[in-house]
Amino acid sequence: MNVGYVDIVKSLIASGSTITIMESCTGGLLQSMITDVEGASAIFKGGFVTYSNEAKIAAGVPEDIIEKYGVYSAECAEAMAKAAQRHFQADIAIGVTGSTGNVDPYNSDSVVGEVFFCIVRNHRVNGCHYTTNVNSKSRSDIKNEYAARVFEALVE
Repeated sequence: MNVGYVDIVKSLIASGSTITIMESCTGGLLQSMITDVEGASAIFKGGFVTYSNEAKIAAGVPEDIIEKYGVYSAECAEAMAKAAQRHFQADIAIGVTGSTGNVDPYNSDSVVGEVFFCIVRNHRVNGCHYTTNVNSKSRSDIKNEYAARVFEALVE
């Protein structure tokens, strides 16, 4: 990534653009990275870590989206972003769902090393899909790789 996440967050602070995130497989890493930057409280409205399907639904993801498309889908990532945006009224919303390295016994659509994320900004929806080979990578490494991809997409 040419621009580091700190620079991206500082750019958001300078522009006054508010942001919210609903994360699943990244487990709050993106929110943590944002709040690691001094001044982030001016733009980070809050977020959700919704590791389970039940948490996603409780946070505003329509259950029928999960039933129809699966929790590991572009549609679910978009619904996550839109639910967070509705809740926090932020300019930018991100939804992230995927798998870090094991098959999820609770979701039949589980695939290994795949992430779906969606960035909603000014009513524009930018859905992204990324896969990685997870062999010999730690969960932490995979989460950091996914986070880097999200920040890269945010710059675009």
